[in-house]
Amino acid sequence: MSQEIDRSAATKLLNESLNRCSNKPVSSCLIKDTIDFVLAGNYCLTYRYIMFTALVAKAVNPAIDVLSLQAQDKSEGAYDPRSLAADVIFPFQKDLLGNILDGSNSDPLVNKPARFERLRKENPAKGGDPKKALFLLCDDLPRVSTRENAISCVDYIVSVLLIEKSKRDSKRNEIENSVRGKGMFDAHDFLDRLLNQGFGGAALVIATTAIFKLMYDDGDIVIVPHPVNQSGSSRRQFSDLDIYRAGKPFMAIELKDKPFTSSDVEHSAAYAFDAGAPSLLFVAGRQSNFAAEPPTYYQKTKNSYAKKGLYVGVTSIDSLMDIAFASNIEREPSKIITTILDTCERIGAVEAQIWIYSSLSNK
Repeated sequence: MSQEIDRSAATKLLNESLNRCSNKPVSSCLIKDTIDFVLAGNYCLTYRYIMFTALVAKAVNPAIDVLSLQAQDKSEGAYDPRSLAADVIFPFQKDLLGNILDGSNSDPLVNKPARFERLRKENPAKGGDPKKALFLLCDDLPRVSTRENAISCVDYIVSVLLIEKSKRDSKRNEIENSVRGKGMFDAHDFLDRLLNQGFGGAALVIATTAIFKLMYDDGDIVIVPHPVNQSGSSRRQFSDLDIYRAGKPFMAIELKDKPFTSSDVEHSAAYAFDAGAPSLLFVAGRQSNFAAEPPTYYQKTKNSYAKKGLYVGVTSIDSLMDIAFASNIEREPSKIITTILDTCERIGAVEAQIWIYSSLSNK
């Protein structure tokens, strides 16, 4: 029989931790080095949530097994970390810590590293930081054997996240001051320079998200960008840039900063159609000539899905920019800058984020 975690007790514990650490940050804990590595490691987002969730669960119910990932785990201390992460941990970091941990998926333990019955070193993991994070957690989480130690570790994580939030907020204030007085022509020039950087396709995701935010300034519209080359990583994801209206799929946006293939087009159309989106738009980056010369297989897919009720279109990123800026040239550009920064954090585009902060701070 699996262990239960009182959600209200977990929420209370996190709020109390936030109050304590806001007044007096905690500088260390029993597994400080492991926490530091997992929080800073590249491509370790799911392991961050696994770690944070396990420690909160242990602080609420010391009988839980910190290595358990499923209620069906054979361990006597098995529990359901996924629902705890979705119901408590994610909202806490999003609403009270400014989304500093990451807000791209409100069900953070749906991803593959958390789908096993428990944390084991034998679990598949990407090389580099993710594999090291897995090994460290397997070794060190069991050392946190008491409620007191778990609370201390939770306080340390909250303290680190508060410091990171403060640094981010400071950078944003600096950037807002630097762009104050700038106009839409300056915003267009910045997006143009960003697109020239590429960043492995991340620049195209960031720029396109900013453009659609500019065009759809409507509380009924929700625009959700996804990390580059991770289409379908979430069960709710139906394109590279999902657009919802009134909570339902409204438009699927596929982004390619390299040549498309027939399988790309067919696969994207099938995903959008299955999700119930009424339209799919391919946005071709500067390294792709897809929009200028759509191949025959594109037209075939377009005609095929038109009969099913899905409109399939294509445009270049530069044409999209022209439409957006021509329609909104008198708007305040601050929304574009805010969207650019939010998207960088959301999709984990660290290299692009560094370039953006540097470029905007030097203006």
